[in-house]
Amino acid sequence: MAAAKIAPDFLNLWTSSSPLFLSDSHRWDRSCADHSAPPNVQPSATPAVADSVLGGLVNPGNACFLNSVLQAMASSESLTTFLDSPLSASLPLAHELRTLISHLNTRLPAQHTHTTVPLLKELKSNRWMDDSEQQDAHEFLLSLLDALRTERANSDNTILPLDGLLSSRVVCQKCGEEQTLKQIPFSSLELSVPSSSSSSSSPLFSRDSVTLDSMLANVVAPEKLEVYCQRCSLVAAEAHLQRLIAHASPPSSRSPSPEPELETKPKPDIAPILRARRSMIVSALEKPTIQDADFEKLKPPRLVSSTKVKQVAISRAPSMLVLHVNRSEYDAQLGIARKSNTRVEFSERIQFGKYASDQIEGGDETWYRLSSTVVHFGSHSFGHYIAYRRVDGSSWVRVSDGDVQPVSMDDVLSHGNVVLLFYEREPTVDFVAVEKDVIEEETKWPLYDVHDSDDMSDLYSVSSVESSIVLESATNGRIKIPINTGERECYVHDIRTNVL
Repeated sequence: MAAAKIAPDFLNLWTSSSPLFLSDSHRWDRSCADHSAPPNVQPSATPAVADSVLGGLVNPGNACFLNSVLQAMASSESLTTFLDSPLSASLPLAHELRTLISHLNTRLPAQHTHTTVPLLKELKSNRWMDDSEQQDAHEFLLSLLDALRTERANSDNTILPLDGLLSSRVVCQKCGEEQTLKQIPFSSLELSVPSSSSSSSSPLFSRDSVTLDSMLANVVAPEKLEVYCQRCSLVAAEAHLQRLIAHASPPSSRSPSPEPELETKPKPDIAPILRARRSMIVSALEKPTIQDADFEKLKPPRLVSSTKVKQVAISRAPSMLVLHVNRSEYDAQLGIARKSNTRVEFSERIQFGKYASDQIEGGDETWYRLSSTVVHFGSHSFGHYIAYRRVDGSSWVRVSDGDVQPVSMDDVLSHGNVVLLFYEREPTVDFVAVEKDVIEEETKWPLYDVHDSDDMSDLYSVSSVESSIVLESATNGRIKIPINTGERECYVHDIRTNVL
């Protein structure tokens, strides 16, 4: 019997456990071993470190999908720290994963490979992985993460470094009701690319390429939904009951001009029943949000359609942000699924604040740095996965199963056929200190007395016998710094724009 999958509790923030991701399949029916080197792809000529080589992974056949994911995960500092905890060390699967990652990050004098057998044995022993089904890099990643959570089911915290939260808010355009905010967990964000063979009318996309920023913006872009609205339906039901009550009242209290569409008049003795039902509806409408239980109990005779706007934002930033580029598309003419070859243009660093909700403190200053990518060569039915991963902070390697070659950052960014992008959250940086370093580098002039200031009026000052100094930056930014210690005023004209 398969072990149950345990989802992280996110400190009881979850209100929805619905799956977020559509299945993406870059499946093949040929062995990955037959595609050890993608056609027309040559590694960079960047020289390797002498007597210091990272190891690859053995591919017994059709295993490049998992090899590429494991290599990509090996560059995650937050995941390594997570697996170094005493709890992880006591859990078989977490221990095997940590051991393998340690091997992949260890340099040896000669080329060498490692085996995934101990890790896969642990996965298969608990039915977390099935060879007959797992042939996709993204599916393997999610299965591995589910297995890690399941193994930690009895601990106080099942949140992994890759786990985050999406906030979903839906507002009716007619009545203005805002549904209860939903917190939706994710371990990777699903990004869709436009078709590479058809033109797109969306301003976010171009025909042959798409930027990562535009795909992320599309995730959080407002979406219009044509659905039934519970509040609008109850408002309509209350108005209808009000008309019925008016016609069911004694003649003295009737409306002088009854509405013509009412062909028959209810009997006067049902007026109390109508009033009681209307009172229940009014009570439900007085609540900020219509409760599902109230709506089911009231059951209005007619459901009113409305346009609602759904807004999504990231409300909990993961330590490791995984972006899944879904390249599956359906060819209506041929009636088959195929792979989109649209090129994805991505950068080494991305700013988080543009996609975060107000719930995240300091979201605008939060940045992520690329740590690894998984690239797919081939078609929807077959192909080969390789990984590009950051090592030793600034160096990069290209890993194709057992083959490990050094590459440059430009090589990594040039391969737009990515299916997985791994970004590591950067520590929060003191922006004032960064500004100071940038100004000194741009102007070649030292700045002293950097300290906290409420009005920022004396943040930068220099000691000099001259009355003031005007610094010219490489970007033509002008910074006038009066040095009169009695006045100590500092005029920094738009540092962020003119200097940074």
